[in-house]
Amino acid sequence: LRVLRQKGGMGLAAPQLGELQRVVAIASHPNARYPYAPKMAPMVLINPVVQEQSTEWVKDWEGCLSVPGLRGLVPRASWVTVTYQDRQGQTQTVTYEGFVARIFQHEFDHLEGRVFVDRVESPLELMTDREFAARVVVAGS
Repeated sequence: LRVLRQKGGMGLAAPQLGELQRVVAIASHPNARYPYAPKMAPMVLINPVVQEQSTEWVKDWEGCLSVPGLRGLVPRASWVTVTYQDRQGQTQTVTYEGFVARIFQHEFDHLEGRVFVDRVESPLELMTDREFAARVVVAGS
């Protein structure tokens, strides 16, 4: 969680830090990169397993601390139900929806050896952070 706060990210997976563990941290909060993000308490999910997910897919823009300077339009399930162990070793189940579901799926992909650009359907759906700020953020204002 400390690294996540330092980098200002929404999520981080252990492999991004060189750790070969199935652990993700997510912490949605509005910031300059994602001003529309909902606020949630930070969570650490150990050995997460996707139990169920929506059949409805939604495309939205994503970036990644592991792929600096690039954004992509990524399709994700609109909701996902996950079981995991918490920091006390207790099994928990949670359903994430919307933007938080997107964050979880993005971080879970890191555990599976994927990054967001692997899911982008067309090179035309990639752009630099600078292009994103000028075209997408301004258009959405």
